[in-house]
Amino acid sequence: MTVLRELREQYCLTQEQCAKIAYISLKSYIRYEKGERILPLDTATYFAKFYQVSLDYIAGINGKGLPQTEQSEIKNVLLLREISPALLNAVRKLSKKQQQTLAEFLNSK
Repeated sequence: MTVLRELREQYCLTQEQCAKIAYISLKSYIRYEKGERILPLDTATYFAKFYQVSLDYIAGINGKGLPQTEQSEIKNVLLLREISPALLNAVRKLSKKQQQTLAEFLNSK
C-alpha cells in the first residue's frame, strides 16, 4: 500500500477529494496512488502541506509509520470531509484550538 493511500484512508477521504486537493485529475491521482506514475514535486508538496507531513514521508524515504493523529482531529476531518477540498485545506490551517471551536459550533446546531 502506498503512502498516499494510507494517508487518504487515515483521513477518510475519497480519491476524488485527494485529486482536488492537489489540483490534478482523478485519473492522475489514481496512477500516483497505485505507483504507476512518479509523483511530481509540486503535487507531492500539496499533499505534504495538506497532511502536515514531510516530503520525505510522502516519498517513502524515512520509512517511518503514519504520523500519529489525535482522535479529535480525525473526528473533525470526518465531519468536514463532505466540504470542498479548498475549504477543508483552509480549516486544516487553523490552530487545533480554532478547529475544535469550529467543530463544537458545527456540532451544536
